[in-house]
Amino acid sequence: MHRRVVVALFLLAAGSLPAQQPAQQPAGGAPPRPALRPFEEVTKDATHREGFFDTYEKDGTVWLLIPKDRFGQDFLMEMKLAQGIGAANLFGGTMLSLFEANIMQLERRGEQVFLLQRPHRFTATGDAATARAVELTFGSSVVETARVASFRADSAALVDVTNWFVSDLSQISDRVRAAAATGPGTPPPVPFDRTRSYLEGVKAFPRNVNVRARLTFRPSNPVGFAGVPDGRYISLSVHYTLAALPEVPMTPRIGDDRVGNFLTVHKDFSQDDSTFYVRMVNRWRLERGEQVGDQWRPRQPITYYIDHTVPERYRASMKAGVEAWNAAFEAAGWVGAIRALDLPADADPDDIRYATLRWNVSDQPGYGAIGPSTVDPRTGEILDADMLYEASMFANYRNAWRTVVNPLSAAQSFEQALGVGEFTMENDRAEVAGFAETFAAQGSVLRAALIARGELGPNDPVPEEYIAQAVKWVTMHEVGHTLGLQHNFRSSASTAFAQLHDKAWAEANGLYSSVMEYPTPNVAAPGRANGYYYTPGVGSYDKWAISFAYTDRPEDAQRIARGAAAKAHLYGTNAESSGPGALDPSINMYDLGDDPLAWGRERSALLRGLIDSLPAHVLADNKSHHELTVAYQSLMGQYAQSLAPAVKYLGGQYLNRDHVGDPDGRAPFQPVPRAKQREALDLLLERVFDRNALVVPRAVLQRMGTNRWFHFGSNTTNNGRLDFPYHEHTVALQASVMAQMLQPFRLAMIRDGETKYGADQMVTIPEVMSDLTRAVWSEVWVSTAVRGAEPPRRDLQRAYLDQMTQLIVRPAARTPADARAVARRQLTDLDRRLRAAQAAAPGLSAYMQAHLEESRARIAKALTAGLEAER
Repeated sequence: MHRRVVVALFLLAAGSLPAQQPAQQPAGGAPPRPALRPFEEVTKDATHREGFFDTYEKDGTVWLLIPKDRFGQDFLMEMKLAQGIGAANLFGGTMLSLFEANIMQLERRGEQVFLLQRPHRFTATGDAATARAVELTFGSSVVETARVASFRADSAALVDVTNWFVSDLSQISDRVRAAAATGPGTPPPVPFDRTRSYLEGVKAFPRNVNVRARLTFRPSNPVGFAGVPDGRYISLSVHYTLAALPEVPMTPRIGDDRVGNFLTVHKDFSQDDSTFYVRMVNRWRLERGEQVGDQWRPRQPITYYIDHTVPERYRASMKAGVEAWNAAFEAAGWVGAIRALDLPADADPDDIRYATLRWNVSDQPGYGAIGPSTVDPRTGEILDADMLYEASMFANYRNAWRTVVNPLSAAQSFEQALGVGEFTMENDRAEVAGFAETFAAQGSVLRAALIARGELGPNDPVPEEYIAQAVKWVTMHEVGHTLGLQHNFRSSASTAFAQLHDKAWAEANGLYSSVMEYPTPNVAAPGRANGYYYTPGVGSYDKWAISFAYTDRPEDAQRIARGAAAKAHLYGTNAESSGPGALDPSINMYDLGDDPLAWGRERSALLRGLIDSLPAHVLADNKSHHELTVAYQSLMGQYAQSLAPAVKYLGGQYLNRDHVGDPDGRAPFQPVPRAKQREALDLLLERVFDRNALVVPRAVLQRMGTNRWFHFGSNTTNNGRLDFPYHEHTVALQASVMAQMLQPFRLAMIRDGETKYGADQMVTIPEVMSDLTRAVWSEVWVSTAVRGAEPPRRDLQRAYLDQMTQLIVRPAARTPADARAVARRQLTDLDRRLRAAQAAAPGLSAYMQAHLEESRARIAKALTAGLEAER
């Protein structure tokens, strides 16, 4: 009897017993399991959908029908936030894991079915013995389990998978937890509420099955988002896609660090390379069809569909943005490789066979547009893409200062452009935070410039022709991501500053060499003819990068990559433009041309002129004075961004990707010429720290109003102030710029540059600090010409003392010791000058006298504390 039971259990584990066999008596005397119900009985009255997996749905339950031969087969699973709350990184339509779907597998053990996640990053393709070692080392994760409900006559297993999807399988709770946080520190868990969660629906298609579930979480404290009707319960929908992998994997294209492609990376332990890394380019599969001259028409072009949600007025520009990429594919040897069509009326955008451009709305937008794609983790083949375009992005651009939400401050805009605090490759996988706000503020610059030229009235929105240029660029940018391209924040340096308004040049090469740039509208200085506001098509870098990834002759790829030194192919991405270690002043967001200093000088002068006469451009009849406040903030944010590249000239070096022996190959780092370092320092001193740099006419300040709409989503104060806190905003920008000039990595790069290239090739730390001190304290620098300092200047001088004291008493980690010594010398010299100023000008105002006395007392304390800190 015991032997018969063992044999029966073995056969059951192998899937050989039909579903309706009587239950066997388990060993050990445990009660028998009830016999499985007949297939027809379980599925009676259920909705049957045929697809990649057949599904049955009834009364909130979904069953997956798993054919016998599908067990052990790999398939894809990706997850999206189908419906969020319109704020706090919970935006409907966004992928929960950008670019990389999971490889899954179903395994049956007796009457239990397990959902496994496979460890796809580790392989051994070239050696069977090593492959066995990989299999022994890296195991799958069991993420879900369910019992077989019944078997069909052909032994296909029917499994109730409702609880797989009505759960936190997607780990969306991590985002909900962050959204519900009430303060700094680790937020408390946000429990999943199964009783308030349910299955919303199922869709089945030939290549994928989609399951959508409504999930509810209960934060410990009610949240206050307008998109959450009852703050005690955060309910959102998660969309799970189970999709087929290509039966014949695409031949990978091995990546190259000279070209900015997204990569799928494996560790292949059969490789001779000691790192074992294999880096595969993310790209669509193109196969030869009809030959056209020396080019090929693909058998299946890359097709993007404009979803029904996109407003009609934007569709033509979006289609033009998609099909502009044909110029790049022609350079790669393809004709008609990419096209844009309206989504057919009977098509479903959830069908993985349709790559789409979709419209989205949010209460508090977190992005302007985003271009994720679904990639085969085995080869890097792009299988699907669903781009999202945020409605407020274009509405704000069209009429940017008509908003009840305050824009970024100038200090925030400066830090965003410089990428303060960021230094991570993950940023390459999505749009940089704050891009949508900047895009809207750029619309303010364009409107104000057009009004100042007399081409637009204060009541008029930005004309449609300019909106069309902006929409086309945004579309080209997001499509570029879904074709496999990273950002390229160096592409603006491919165009000479003098050629920015040359339309013929832009048409041939791009206004910037890549649409993967984060540009700014190309607005000419007063009195000059304007070129294209946004690039009219893909640029020279785009053609080069697409040629590398998509050439039909793999042997040509490495030859193409060796052209990295050409000015037309300049490339630099997020991790090189942002963060404390960013050192290349040619890799920037929001600049134009190959001379960021010349452009920054021109743009900041343009903005200065607009600000001084801003009421005439903004305050039309019967309009709120708040519009002037918002316009000023928008333009000041753009002013700050125009000067951000100058900081990177201090201690700066040009970063090059060339390999040894490349044509015209350059050294990996080249110093920024001292003359350009000096020019950058002078620009910052003049446009940020000069006595009159940020002065706003009283006539402008006196007409700044505040928002008086009292309702959700409307800010009625400026950080608690009913009036505009001009001093606070001004010194915040100045303090931010100063902090970046004195940032530890920047000071260290200056000192290292002296060693690498010679002290005579660098603007040194003493030079930076002494010139900064003189600019900030110009009122008292010469004792025979002492002047009183206005309130904003006194605030700046206090901010200076704060930062220099920090350098002496509590220097940040990795601050060069020489910087601390030089800071001490600066304060010692400053104290001598302040003492002389007190003696030379006893008639100064009470404010100024108190300021000088306090400043000297603070300096004395800092110098004494610094000595004590050294012991």
